[in-house]
Amino acid sequence: MLTGNSSAGKGARKYVTIKINVNTLTQEFLKGRREIARTLMQTNAQHPGYSHVRFMLDTFKIKSKNGDHLCIVYDVLREPIDECQEKFPQGLFSSDKLRKLLPALLKGLDYMHSECHVVHTDLKPDNIMMGLGDDPDAVLEKFVAYSQTHPAPRKAPDSHDGHVVYKSCSDLLLVGDDDKGKSITDAALASAKITDIGLAEFGDRGLQRKAIQSNAFTCPEVLLGAGWSYPADIWNLGVMMWDIVETQGLFDHINTAPGKYHANEHLALMICLLGPPPKELLDRGLKTSYYFDYDREKEEYVFKSQKLVDKWANDMSWDNVVHRMQGANKESFIDFAKKMICWLPEQRWTAAQLLEHPWLRSQPGSVTCTSQDFKLASRTLSQGTEKDPEAEKQRRSTANSVASSAQYTDAEDYFSTRNPHGRETPPRQGISQQSTNTSTMSVEALKSNLPSLVVTPSK
Repeated sequence: MLTGNSSAGKGARKYVTIKINVNTLTQEFLKGRREIARTLMQTNAQHPGYSHVRFMLDTFKIKSKNGDHLCIVYDVLREPIDECQEKFPQGLFSSDKLRKLLPALLKGLDYMHSECHVVHTDLKPDNIMMGLGDDPDAVLEKFVAYSQTHPAPRKAPDSHDGHVVYKSCSDLLLVGDDDKGKSITDAALASAKITDIGLAEFGDRGLQRKAIQSNAFTCPEVLLGAGWSYPADIWNLGVMMWDIVETQGLFDHINTAPGKYHANEHLALMICLLGPPPKELLDRGLKTSYYFDYDREKEEYVFKSQKLVDKWANDMSWDNVVHRMQGANKESFIDFAKKMICWLPEQRWTAAQLLEHPWLRSQPGSVTCTSQDFKLASRTLSQGTEKDPEAEKQRRSTANSVASSAQYTDAEDYFSTRNPHGRETPPRQGISQQSTNTSTMSVEALKSNLPSLVVTPSK
């Protein structure tokens, strides 16, 4: 069982969220999750991103007639951002609201990558949850008081094994207010957290090649079997921005539903947007031959589905995929996105570097940089790690790990730049098969609502 520590503030919490899992999770799966959870919880509570990652505070088991059920204790959060955005005009984030949200996610990723050496692997809108703002205790007390006079709808116990089933309420700031958008404050956006580490992997244990990410967010190195690490999360976040700020996802020209998704179509869209993939990336891919022929005479790769590129070429340009921003704001946003969405993983900016990008640091209505300004800022930030011994040390450590795993003769063959990095998801092991019941209440209140279960707290 996982045990919380004082730095996580476990003892100070009056209210928690408890996730009750089905009893089919394997011990091997749980062991891996606990190791990552401990790492996230215990590594560095002083890091700015520590408060932007949701980790397990504790676990315990409850018994039912069908066996033991693992219960995971979390801090209380609001709704995921895909529900949050429905409260905005057109059901989308504005660029200014996106600027409020992204620093929280980038800080969280920087903590996971640089401090904990963990790759999330499954970033998507429903795995990012809104925070409670600057004073979470006050929000929860107000919500509890409101709930006492406005009980949540429920299902009768006789049809559910003798248990009352309450309707979930995730917007804890909406206590009778009809203006739903009013509850999405800047403080709530700025306190968002990355959640669900069910598919997370350690990134310092060699280059990995197994399938990760939801179809729409799959990065090129995963599709090609070229090995992935921390930059996979950066690509993931970049593509995800379109789901919350634009009317159409970045790669929505193709069907990403299970059984309908085809990787060659996805690669065709990437080629339309980014140009042909570099030969050095294709050389690494164990699956490159699935999608490309190699012309030995010209010593170049030829995409097998070129007709798809020709079909979508006019639609998939950076200018055509950004509709809700204009002028300098649009130009700066595209430059920001390009730092995340590019072929070579080693050329993607780290989360820490992205936090310094001009678009993210600009105030509403104040983006007046020219393209030359963007290039200068990009060059300056990219060079920053060369002047930082610790960042350079981390970059080389990651590069050596990657090179060793991939059996490159020189680490710099893979990570040769200044970067310190080193839908639907394929069937998951264990956690995707679970159905869960999540309630926000005190631990004792939860136990009292499970009268037929014997609760065994973890030691």
